[in-house]
Amino acid sequence: MNETASLPLSLIDRFYLLLLRLIARLPIPVLQALGRLIGNWAHILPQVTPVFVTRRNLYLCFPEKSKKELDQLCVQSLQSNAMTFLEFAKCWGMPPQYSIEKIVKVRGEEIFRNALAQGCGTLALVPHFGNWEFMNAWTAQYAHLTVMYKPTKEPGVDLFVLEARSRLNAELVPTDDSGVRSLLRALKRNGFVAVLPDHVPQPKGGVSAPFFGIETLSTVLASRLWQRTHCAVIVMYARRCPDTIGFELVIEEADPAFFSEDIKESVTGMNRTIERVIRTSPADYQWAYRRFKSCSHIHNIYDRSHPPQFDAEHPGKRHFYRTPSAK
Repeated sequence: MNETASLPLSLIDRFYLLLLRLIARLPIPVLQALGRLIGNWAHILPQVTPVFVTRRNLYLCFPEKSKKELDQLCVQSLQSNAMTFLEFAKCWGMPPQYSIEKIVKVRGEEIFRNALAQGCGTLALVPHFGNWEFMNAWTAQYAHLTVMYKPTKEPGVDLFVLEARSRLNAELVPTDDSGVRSLLRALKRNGFVAVLPDHVPQPKGGVSAPFFGIETLSTVLASRLWQRTHCAVIVMYARRCPDTIGFELVIEEADPAFFSEDIKESVTGMNRTIERVIRTSPADYQWAYRRFKSCSHIHNIYDRSHPPQFDAEHPGKRHFYRTPSAK
């Protein structure tokens, strides 16, 4: 996983690396203010991909809200996502102790410690919610982490991230079958494995399961890891504290259905777990991801030239089609 470090960097890669190192020197309050500003700028460009995808996802997932409420939530989400990326750079550019000190509150620490104490390996479900990078250093105090890592298209960014990860008690494994085998071995050795459970997998690695009431392709990785090992399972996320410059780390239990031997029921429980986390603060989720691109009954979800096509009635449809006025 350290091949990137040995590759020659292009001029643009060196620029990205320099930019990230400069961002890491700025105080978090400055980065958060800049993130809010970027989110406001992005909102006035509705056809920019992150804005377009965020709005469509919110229209589908929160049909009970008005368009005005959803547009406000879209702005808040774009601001939060921009802040998160800038905070990532700060986290990567600082020593692990800095991240540990920024975890100013921990809720559910007994769940974390009880999971480790079971001695059968621990699987952490870590959704794309809040700022999960700050959790790594805190967790590495107590366990050896094994996580999947997929290199980005920018070697300069990869080098910066790998430099940061090398300072942690962590093992990075590829996002392929060999990586899955590494995760299984880690759990069987009573290790600590963290997975992002809300990405869209390849068809062979997923099943259709409801997420915010929408049947969509969902990963089976976490469910298979539990079924193969019967390890302890927890949910972890970190969100900004409104009253201080820091983060609250939250540790919870997974939905009971996740522990089913039936794969679809287990994945449904996983999705319900993620949805429960998101509903605590919807703006802190990464809605700019094309989560529903592999949905069998809603088509053209991310087609800029057409509204989505629904095979069945869905309450979110009203946000894409005007209801004829009553005569």
